[in-house]
Amino acid sequence: MTGAPTEDGLRFIDLDDEVDTDDGDSPAAEWSGRGPDDLESLRDEFVEGFNARDLDALLALVHPDIDCPDRAGDGVALFADELQSIWERSPGAILTRAFLDSTPCAVAWLPDEDSCWSRAATVCLDAEDGLLTLFELPDDADALDRAEAEDPTGEEVEEWSDWAEWDSGAETVAKPRHRARP
Repeated sequence: MTGAPTEDGLRFIDLDDEVDTDDGDSPAAEWSGRGPDDLESLRDEFVEGFNARDLDALLALVHPDIDCPDRAGDGVALFADELQSIWERSPGAILTRAFLDSTPCAVAWLPDEDSCWSRAATVCLDAEDGLLTLFELPDDADALDRAEAEDPTGEEVEEWSDWAEWDSGAETVAKPRHRARP
């Protein structure tokens, strides 16, 4: 026999009882993979959308009145314009997941001519009711250094790691990432 739901919505059943999967008292909900105020999950989806240059996916994550303090104003149109400006100015820029003082954020990285990555900016986000309400790129070098970020390695980087190939038509050999710098 099925008992009353526990605090987390689960029900205990006896293995000998027939299970009725349609209880009719709760509407079917689509699983989004994140809780309503889970900033870390929203940040992860934002990083994936940014690196894929998927504006539609990013717009689905933001509140209609998202605050963009780096630009005069707020709203989805301003947010979309800011993202497109970043992608045009820095086509090789990628984001990685990070934490700044235990708060989920992202770090923007830019490649140099030797295929080495440099931190370019901290991306601060805030959320309410399952949507991003803040998108900020603070001009804080200390925060950029303090942020605990993933290194920009993996498949995302391989796509942009060798721009010289476009010029000469031949693949170039990248120099070792960890080498002495002048």
